[in-house]
Amino acid sequence: MTSRRVLACLTVGALAFTAGACSDEQSSADSTSSTTSSTSTTTTEATTTTVAPTTSSSTSTSTSSTALPTTSSAAPVKGLEISGDGLGGALFGAEADGVVAYVSSILGDPTNDSGWEDPLAIGAACTGTTVRFVDWNDLQLFFTDDSPAAQGLRHFAAFNYGPAVDGAVLNPNGLVTDNGVGVGTTVEFLRASYPKVQISPGDDIGGPSFFISEGLSGFLSGTSNSDVIISFVGGYGCGE
Repeated sequence: MTSRRVLACLTVGALAFTAGACSDEQSSADSTSSTTSSTSTTTTEATTTTVAPTTSSSTSTSTSSTALPTTSSAAPVKGLEISGDGLGGALFGAEADGVVAYVSSILGDPTNDSGWEDPLAIGAACTGTTVRFVDWNDLQLFFTDDSPAAQGLRHFAAFNYGPAVDGAVLNPNGLVTDNGVGVGTTVEFLRASYPKVQISPGDDIGGPSFFISEGLSGFLSGTSNSDVIISFVGGYGCGE
């Protein structure tokens, strides 16, 4: 499956408030021309231990909304909790191969791996000298050698989760925050779970969005209480 290169044109800090935010389904061919910093191609190897945490989801309650609708008969995935620090034990800034191995141990082999590419060659607005996109169906991870998370190391920089490729069933299923918020959660439940969340109506390019904290935001179907989260964006994408 061709990687949806939303991570090559989104920055988390600007996601909810920048009119130039990119569509979740935008392909690499639609990415704008970019400049890339002239950094060394030599990368420093680092030993990063990623440990799957003990999963504990405590879902806040709401009198008129539920945390997640049923999107799949598959059991919710454990060990990849969504946060502003990464996915479960895979933290932003961690060495790339270790993160791929960690996620693969939970989800199986990737459905797509671009390999390391020159961002200029693929028209991605990324700093650094090399980027990589690894997908597990509706979960895409972005790796680079230069982001606010780390420099000079090929590392995990960002992720995108959702919407479902086939428009119906999300795969992997059930990735949520520690408050039980995930794709399909209502705006009402999102506000109750994160009282300081910032909601933006967006525009024709980016659409309605939300910002929970540095490194964690996403897109909505709308801004009314009954609207829902359609995707998460975490970390530091290209253009940061």
